[in-house]
Parts: sequence; structure tokens; C-alpha cells
Amino acid sequence: MWKLASKDLYLFFYDKKALALTLLLPIGLITLFAFAFGGAGGEKNEPSPITLQFTDEDQSPASKALLASLDSIPGIRLEEVADQVGTNQIKKGSRIAQLYIGNGFDKELGTGGALPVALRYDQSREMEVSILRSLIIGRIGKMQGSRQADTGVDRIIAQSFPNMPAAMVDTIKRQMQATGATETHISMSSVVGEEQSNWGLIQAVAGTAIMMLLFSVSAIGASIIEEKEQGVLKRLLQSPLSPTSILSGKLLSAGIIAVFQLVIMFLFAWLAFGLDLTINPIGTVLMILFTAVTCASFGVLLASIVSSKRQADSLGTILVLSMSGIGGSMIPLYIMPAFMQDIAVVSVNYWSIQGFYDIYWRGLGLTALWDNLLVLLGFSVVLLTLAFYFFRKNILKFD
Repeated sequence: MWKLASKDLYLFFYDKKALALTLLLPIGLITLFAFAFGGAGGEKNEPSPITLQFTDEDQSPASKALLASLDSIPGIRLEEVADQVGTNQIKKGSRIAQLYIGNGFDKELGTGGALPVALRYDQSREMEVSILRSLIIGRIGKMQGSRQADTGVDRIIAQSFPNMPAAMVDTIKRQMQATGATETHISMSSVVGEEQSNWGLIQAVAGTAIMMLLFSVSAIGASIIEEKEQGVLKRLLQSPLSPTSILSGKLLSAGIIAVFQLVIMFLFAWLAFGLDLTINPIGTVLMILFTAVTCASFGVLLASIVSSKRQADSLGTILVLSMSGIGGSMIPLYIMPAFMQDIAVVSVNYWSIQGFYDIYWRGLGLTALWDNLLVLLGFSVVLLTLAFYFFRKNILKFD
């Protein structure tokens, strides 16, 4: 029994690189989630400030006071924009909300009438928008209470107690201001996503599909190592096939399987959950193709930089989970700290997920997808260049 156990222990500790990667996996995940959920990082790990666009058409002392009050709140950054520009920014996903203050805000503030105030937002950022809504309503409510206290007290005293001392009038006003905040309503309208759209479904489909695809192509790429260990690769090299043809064949098979897997995932989302695949079908096909090629390129690179299948399995798991974590597959980006949102752009997951959001949630056309497609193409070129280099340097060496 001990001889069997000692054999397995020897095999476990013999491959030092694989052993290190095995230990790095839980360490890496602990670090990733500690930063993502605020368990580390100190002041640098504070949530990113919410950028609130605003359009002030009233340009009154009251509207300026409201904006100054909101600007003083930690975690909120105001940005003045033209009305239509702000709406377009939300539709593109660059901003999450826009506060519109219309003409007559100052006039209506003390009358109790409907206020010309609207909050336009991206419904997929509901958590942040609800915070903004509460803060805006709270600030306006206090201003209403103060204005109504001033106008109400002045009118009543002028009519019934014209000789009341000024000090007593001020005391009554302060008491009414403290308790006189009224219920405030502002217009709320989502400018992103159709009524039948479900941003949670889009996040689940795109995020999960890309993460699982990366795992699949990692296994396909690792088959190169397995073929080397079994002597298959050596026999292939003795045939008329060139090393470039061998690696290209692996890339082709990984790409076809990647396309197949993505198509099945999206068809399942359509049949089971009603995801509308008729929205920009050309954009969907392009995103699937470019995502598949990029993920396949990652798979063959992974196989080219390791020397054993165990190393490929461990390193692949670490890289896939790391990219999925920072790229938004596992955790929606808006929940993460600011610095993690900044580094998300190095992940394949990020550009693919954002591309599918542009199609199914924001309803943008083909022109809006070019940035995502070009970045994915750039990833593919870099990954394949490295893969062919390391394939010749590492994999073609035989002991």
C-alpha cells in the first residue's frame, strides 16, 4: 500500500512546474475574489465613482444648488452634457445615467406641482441607478421642504400674524424645514434595451459561453502535448506535413469546435429563454466567428508554452478563470473596484461580452461592433504569432 502511495506522491512532486501551477490556482482565485469583493487593496480597492451626466436647462439658483449638493456626495462625479449627447452615451454603454433638469424647476419647487426632472438610465445597471435615484430624490425633497416652509410660513404670518417678531418667524421656519420634506417624484426612463430584453440573460449566456469555450479549446490545445508524449507528434513530423501545417490543423479543428459550441449555446438560449437572435444576425455571426478564432488561438498558444499535459491543464485553468474573473464572465464588471474594471480590457472575455451586449441589449448596429471585432482580431494575431514561435522552440524538441 505504501509503495502505491509513494509512487503517486513521486509523480505528483516530480513535475515541479505542474506542482507550482497546482498551488497557484487556489492562490490566484483567492486573490482575484479578494480584490473583486473588497477584501483587499485598502483605499485603492474602493468602488469606482458613479459618473452622473446632467443637463440643466433651468439654469436657476435652485438647479445649481441641487447639482452642487449632488457633486458634494463622495462616489458621485458630475459631468455636464447636451441633452441628446447624454442619451447617446447611455445607449453606447459609456455612461449609466443622465439627470435632466427642465425649465421651470425653480418655479415648481415650492408649489408642490410636478417637477420637470427626469433620470434617464441603463436598466442593466439597476443597482447603481437605484442609489442615484435615492440620492437625487433625497436632495430634492429637502429643497422642497425648505422652499415650502419659507413660502408657507411667510404667507400665513402675513395674513394672520403680521406683527410676529422676526426671531419667532425664523424658529418656525427652521422647525418646518426639518420636518417638511415632502414625497418627491421624478420621471424615470430606461433608454437602453427593449421591454422584452433581459440583460441578465445576455450576461449569463455571453459570460458563461465564452468561459466554457476557453476551457474547451484549452483541452483541444493540450492534446498536442498528449500526442507528443505518446509519440504521435514525432511520427507526424516524419511525414510530409510541416510543423506549421500540424499547428494550423489544430487551430482549424479548435476553431470549428468553438463555432459549433457558441452556436449551440445561443440556440439553447433562444429555445429555452427566448433570446431574440433576429436582432442584428450579421453582427451575431461576426462576433461568434471572431470570438471562436481568438479562443482557438489561445488554446494552441497554451499548448505551445508548456512541456506536459499536467502543466497544460493547470495553467489553462488558471488563465481561463483569471480572464473570466476580470473580464466579466463570472462577476459583472460594475460590481468590481475601479482598478479591476480598468484591467478588464486585457481579457478576451471582456471584448466578446461587450460585443454581445452591444447587439442584444444596446441594439447597436454593425459600426458599433468594429472596435470589439478589431480588438479580438488583434488578440488572435498576437496569440498565433506567439504560438507558432513557441511551438517550434518547445514542442518540436524531443528528448
